Order: sequence, then structure tokens, then C-alpha cells
Amino acid sequence: MKYIKKLVIMMIPVMFLAGCSSASIDTKNVSKEAIERNTMTKVQSDVNVIMNKSYDYVLQNMGSPYSTIYSLKVDNIDKFKNLKEISDKDMNNVEILSEGLLYPKYTSDYKLDGSALYIALKDDKVSEVETCDFKNLDVALLMDEEANAVISVYNDYNSLNENNIDKDNLDTYIGKEKNSISSITKNKKCQYSVYIEADGGIDIDIYNIKDSNFLVIAYKNNEITYIAQRDGRKIAAAIQKNIN
Repeated sequence: MKYIKKLVIMMIPVMFLAGCSSASIDTKNVSKEAIERNTMTKVQSDVNVIMNKSYDYVLQNMGSPYSTIYSLKVDNIDKFKNLKEISDKDMNNVEILSEGLLYPKYTSDYKLDGSALYIALKDDKVSEVETCDFKNLDVALLMDEEANAVISVYNDYNSLNENNIDKDNLDTYIGKEKNSISSITKNKKCQYSVYIEADGGIDIDIYNIKDSNFLVIAYKNNEITYIAQRDGRKIAAAIQKNIN
């Protein structure tokens, strides 16, 4: 279980970095709903409408996506299977290979149809558009070919109520099924989700609590393997210092 905790700690700085990138969405001058729907309809009929268009063009004409998905390359990720081989430098060797924007598809009467458009970006340009299953989305299928981890940053998420979290007893959830945590999450949407190709695949959900406090939960085969409440202010400050 210790190496999973190491993986979680390693990914948190990257999540803040990805969050800084996607945060600019809220400040964009996005188009009105009618124009966004019209563009979506055109793209569903002919993806060439947005091929090679810029990131800004997509936001201005389609609005904010449901989520922004980042494909990552983590050097020597397999080393995290062996605790003796883990070193501090492994925590910093993370590269963002590509990003993509996920837009749910709607019917003519503006109801979700169960699928979504995934718009892949390379060098700030649309490089690929594909349809995927929105209800049962498997982000591993959307990963860059060279990636071994992926982070989804959600634009619409819910904050958890701190009163529902008993920090002293969080460890009692380890080993239990994912749905056992519903008494805390209350079926709310997380702010970040992570998938890591290590030890057969690890899923991590990060829920906002308030300010820079997060509840971090890792799963393997639908079983909780790590859970902790973490304060990310120092990490966020360090990243902000490095990217300015």
C-alpha cells in the first residue's frame, strides 16, 4: 500500500499544474449557447469543421468542455511496483504529452444521447476528433500512445462537506469497495480523476473540500487502497513559483 501512497503524492503536483492550464477556460469569452449547439451539430456531422483549429477557437465556438483530459508520461512508472527502487527524482519526471477536451453529445431536443466527442489537441491545435461512450467512459482508451497515466480535470464539480469526513477513521475504508465511501462523497462529482498504468491499473479520485483541502481516494479493482485528506497549498505555491 505504501507505493500507492507514493504514487498519489507524485501525481498531486501534476494535477495542480493541469488545473492551472484548464482554469483559463472560465476567463475565456465563450460563445452563446445557440452558437455552441450549432457548432456541436456541425462537428458531429463533419469533424473537419474544427480540425487544425486552435484551443481558443474550440472554446469560443463550443464553450467549456465537460472535462479536460491530459495524457502523461511518467518515467520509470514500473519502478513503483518495487518500494526499494523508488527515489525522490522519480516524483518529478512527469511530462504532459497531449490534452483533449470532452464534450457530451446531445439529441435535437438537447438531451444527452450517451456518447461524447473527444477533441484531441497537439501543439494547441485540434489533431483528432472521435466519438466515445460517455456513460461508461474509459479514459485509458483516450490516452496518448506513449502515455502511462492520464488526468481528467472537471469544470463542473462539487465540494464535499467537511462535517461528513472523520479524518481519524478514514483508514477503516481501506480494503472496502468503492461504493462504501458514498456516505462521505454523497455521489458528488470529484474535481480530478487519475488513471495510472501501474500494478494492473490504479484509479484515483480527488474531491475538493474547501480552499486547498482535498480528499484523495485511490482504487484498485474497485477496492479502496488509499484514502487521505490533504492540504495542497504548499504544492500549489511551489508550482506557481516554477511556472511564472
